[in-house]
Amino acid sequence: MRVFVVLLLCLALASCASHSPQIRVVQAAAPALASRHSFQLLPPEQALSGELPLREQYAQLEPLLRQGLAERGYHESPQPELRVYYWLALHDTPLEFRVDTPPPNPLGAYQAIHRLHDETGTLRLRLTDLNGQVLWEGLASTGLSPAWDSTEQLQSAVAALLQQIPVAH
Repeated sequence: MRVFVVLLLCLALASCASHSPQIRVVQAAAPALASRHSFQLLPPEQALSGELPLREQYAQLEPLLRQGLAERGYHESPQPELRVYYWLALHDTPLEFRVDTPPPNPLGAYQAIHRLHDETGTLRLRLTDLNGQVLWEGLASTGLSPAWDSTEQLQSAVAALLQQIPVAH
C-alpha cells in the first residue's frame, strides 16, 4: 500500500513540475532570412497529408505563433516574404517492463495490469521563401504526455522554439 501511495505522489509531483521542451534546430537560419520580415501563416493541412493529430491544439497554437513572431519583429501580411508552416505530431511508445520480477521490484503486479506509455508531443516549425526554399526549421519536443498540462506545454514549446529564430531587423 505504501508503494502505491508513493507512486501516486511521484506522479502528482511530476505532473506539477515544469518541463522544458527539448529544442532542435533542424536547419539553421539561411542568410536570406535576414532580409525578410513579413509572413503568411499557412494551415497545417498544407504541410501534412492525412489526419492531423492533436487537432484541438491548433486553435491555441495559431495565435501563439502569431504573437511570438510579432515579438521577434515579424509581421503578418497579405504580401508575405515568408511562409510559415507548422504542425504537431504525437509519438506514442509502449513502455515494456518485466512483470514477473520478484520483490523488491514494487511495480511488478501493478504493471501486469496497467500498460504504461511514453507519449511525446512535437511541434515543428518551418520558414520558407515564396519558392519553397527552407530558410529555417526547428522542432520542440515535450517529454510529458500531451494529455497532461497541454496548454502550458504548448505555450512553453512555442516560446522556446521561437527564441531560436533570428530577430527581424
